[in-house]
Amino acid sequence: MPIHHVLSTLPPLPDRIKRLPVDARGYPVPYFVTWLDEQGRACPNGQGKPDFRVVTAQRIAQCVREKRCWICGETLGAYKSFVIGPMCAVNRISAEPPQHLECADFAARACPFLVNPTQHRREKGLPEGHRDAAGVMIRRNPGVALIYTTRSFNVFRADDRGVLFELGDPHSVRWYCEGRTATRAEVMASIDGGLPILLAEAEAEGPYAVACLNEMMARAITLVPPRNASDACA
Repeated sequence: MPIHHVLSTLPPLPDRIKRLPVDARGYPVPYFVTWLDEQGRACPNGQGKPDFRVVTAQRIAQCVREKRCWICGETLGAYKSFVIGPMCAVNRISAEPPQHLECADFAARACPFLVNPTQHRREKGLPEGHRDAAGVMIRRNPGVALIYTTRSFNVFRADDRGVLFELGDPHSVRWYCEGRTATRAEVMASIDGGLPILLAEAEAEGPYAVACLNEMMARAITLVPPRNASDACA
């Protein structure tokens, strides 16, 4: 495999990230990424080209079973971090396994989709047979990302596409927007933009689901950054 140099505009790489292979653009390639040959077939890591949109399905089970980080592939400690959007902060559900805090922090500040709110999910040219992650995917770019760190989580099968992760109570939270710390106004704008989607689903299920959503929203608001001077100018 050719040796590529890390993109100079990326945030400083944690030691675990430094041990990952680097693609032709200069991005470290996470542990979960599938490498594809010219025909779009999966091949061993380091051969072909990495497609960051395609998850190696076996890695989900391996990360859970062996308590490995989703990003770097190394063993996790007592605390587990998840990079999620604001709507996942409401229901405390993630479609991705946990990561080290420093790996999650790097991803939130380096991933082009998370750093650029105008970036859309690229779906053209996905390999044949590719499927979305389990659960209901909200395809919008939320504009902000939350690093949700907890000591506990539960794994459950959502549908025939795989499992989801129910997050325990938070130990700490970090909000990011465009690769920097997000303001309360930015987080609230993202929540307000996504809430109608969750509300429509709850209303379709009935009054009890709406009441549950209201309770989850109240709980999620406690995780939002406090109001500060920068919000007054937003």
